[in-house]
Amino acid sequence: MDFFHSLTLDLKIIVVGLAGCVLLALFAGDKKSEKRYMIALVVLAAAGVYRFTHLPGNDQAVRAATRSAPQPVTAAPKHKPLESTFAK
Repeated sequence: MDFFHSLTLDLKIIVVGLAGCVLLALFAGDKKSEKRYMIALVVLAAAGVYRFTHLPGNDQAVRAATRSAPQPVTAAPKHKPLESTFAK
């Protein structure tokens, strides 16, 4: 159950949809609806596998591991202080 709770919301929805398709396919009354449920099961399984292998946190980890050396920090340029033109 901890594995299910560790999934993201979209993966939880896909898992629940998979379980629903399995139950509907098992208890379908005719072959035509059973075939439709099996097609939906295959599509949801493919979406779940794709989504599970492309988790959002993996992209950031790959970018952090492959980023180049940090750029050196340069000092901000010094600006000339403002002078009043009232006395002129």
